Amino acid sequence: MGDFKSPALQNTQNVKKVEPGPFTPSGILHFTISVGDLDEAIEFYTSVIGASLWRRISYSAFMAVGDNFFVLSNIGYHRRPNNIGHCLIHNAFIVQGEAFDRAVAHIEANDIEIVRYEDEGHTAFVGRHAYFQDPFGNAVEIIDLTDIGSAGDPPIPGWNKHRIRNNYFGKNQFEDS
Repeated sequence: MGDFKSPALQNTQNVKKVEPGPFTPSGILHFTISVGDLDEAIEFYTSVIGASLWRRISYSAFMAVGDNFFVLSNIGYHRRPNNIGHCLIHNAFIVQGEAFDRAVAHIEANDIEIVRYEDEGHTAFVGRHAYFQDPFGNAVEIIDLTDIGSAGDPPIPGWNKHRIRNNYFGKNQFEDS
């Protein structure tokens, strides 16, 4: 089969050279949010979003929300992904039922403007949506999710929030905590 094309793989002994083919990921482990100041970002995402700091290295903080993860990284060249007041490029966190109402009140109590609120018109991720920005221009959405895929067949057959949906840790992602 020959050598790998990518220089990063040239000397590896841990990846087999096999026939190429399509693949399907089994899930998402984490996403990374670029920030301009790691300490400020940790403070925001723990005190406003309610995430937990799991682990920190010099330029990144590994955060947990329920049984899911995201990473805050400051590598010296953060670019604001949204203009002030815009929220198209965002990360969404599920906040169910009355916890959503408490979250909105908490966000405003921290002098953070909700730049957009919607409770209708979404046909893929249905529910109440509130959008705001972190100190670095990253838009954050909280959603009281009621359905996925009402515009057609859901991407996960038979999915809805009333069905117990376990993540890869085997825990229901939609239980109030």
